Amino acid sequence: MPQTLSRRALGKVAVASTLAASAGPFVHTRQARANEQVDVVVIGAGLSGLNTAGILAESGLGVMVLEGSSRIGGRVWSAEESWETNAGEVPIELGASQISPSYARVLDAVDRLGLELLDQDRELLPFSAHLKGLHIKAEDWANSPANMLVGDERSIPAMQFGSTMLARLNPLIELDDWLDPKFTDYDVSIHDLLKRNGVSEAGIRLTEVSGLGADLHGVSALRLFQERTRGALELEFASEDGSVPTPKNIKGGTAVLPQAMASQLPGAVLIGQQVMAIDVEENGVDVRTIDGGRYRARFVVAAIPFSVLRSISVWPKPPEPQYEAIQTLKYAETTRAFCRIKEPFWQEDGFEPGLFSDGAVRMFWAIDNHKGGGEHRGMFVLSGRSGEQVAALSPEAASQFLVDELARLRPASKGQVEVLRFHSWGRQPLQRGCSPMFAPGQVTKFARDMIIPHGRLHFAGEHTRRLEYGMEAAMESGERAAFEILDQS
Repeated sequence: MPQTLSRRALGKVAVASTLAASAGPFVHTRQARANEQVDVVVIGAGLSGLNTAGILAESGLGVMVLEGSSRIGGRVWSAEESWETNAGEVPIELGASQISPSYARVLDAVDRLGLELLDQDRELLPFSAHLKGLHIKAEDWANSPANMLVGDERSIPAMQFGSTMLARLNPLIELDDWLDPKFTDYDVSIHDLLKRNGVSEAGIRLTEVSGLGADLHGVSALRLFQERTRGALELEFASEDGSVPTPKNIKGGTAVLPQAMASQLPGAVLIGQQVMAIDVEENGVDVRTIDGGRYRARFVVAAIPFSVLRSISVWPKPPEPQYEAIQTLKYAETTRAFCRIKEPFWQEDGFEPGLFSDGAVRMFWAIDNHKGGGEHRGMFVLSGRSGEQVAALSPEAASQFLVDELARLRPASKGQVEVLRFHSWGRQPLQRGCSPMFAPGQVTKFARDMIIPHGRLHFAGEHTRRLEYGMEAAMESGERAAFEILDQS
């Protein structure tokens, strides 16, 4: 039975921060909604789907949003657990964790909805490294016996080696250069790109350990170049002294934003409505859900990852190479365990607080509490194969494994680290991964064409971005899909 999250049920935006911590006052309306016909059905209540729905509704179209899970937000997810920061107690953010000063669409939505922003308090403390069985201070890396790099490579900090090399090799200037056919020669694996540019074998291995692209043979360098080119845009917001404005958080948690966006929709947002089939016809589209719901619309927007869309029957079959994109686009695993650090154990062992390693614990972040002692926050950050292997365990077993492994590498941490929340995006059935990762050759093969509407079926979501990244990419894609439909209405 579907549950509806409507403007009336949620009330005004003033209550959005309260709703972010709960499922909200949903009502069961399966019979009332069955076979309802609207102008547009949007599948997915993440930022992209909600932005699509908002723009279309403001333009006078009747819109219904179907969300397969029991919550709104997609990869925007503020956990029930919280952290103690200098700004007070804030929710742990499982997905979107910050609002960059360059996120124009997101900031505009925050302003329009009357949400309150806070300066982000997530300053990372310095990192040591544990490589080839040796624990190494940052200042000792260049001359460490574990440093097998060659020539001027040796002076690059271990954890930053891969990102430094990719920054040097990035040929892109404009935000959409990654889609320009003249850069096809860079649509190769990260491994092949580094190798053909003379990076040492040890450097290539260190890049893989750092988790860039997870699988150096399976991810296109163009995909990472796009993010780094977009990331450089942040520097344009620097002040005269060169400092970049602090990223922001939303008071009450980032999930307040999609909750507030949903509250402003005049049409329904139905949760627990997992779509099983989309039938695209000449004069409309039928959408069916696994519990027997049927919805008819003039247009449909699939604002869900391709990793989920590929499990939905789409008839007729989308044309190539779009069909191949839906069936094969990869999504990287992102696994994190959010912790509190009871006492700063690094004061006992004498190494930098954070850790970068070639073991299962790829990265452990220690977050400054600006006090020097007492409780700190920490985070295990895993990606790629190590993340997949740890995520295969139960959350309880995975949490204990990470704490025990850190204690093995750094005995001083024993008894000082407590996991508050373990989260794997790859294990979420309606996401199945976090960031889209094009394989070598796929940018050239289908990145440009995969967003083309399939008749009356349109596509949105971060994976369909053209210029942006992160939360802003989701908003960008929803805007594009809405304008496509308005152009046909």
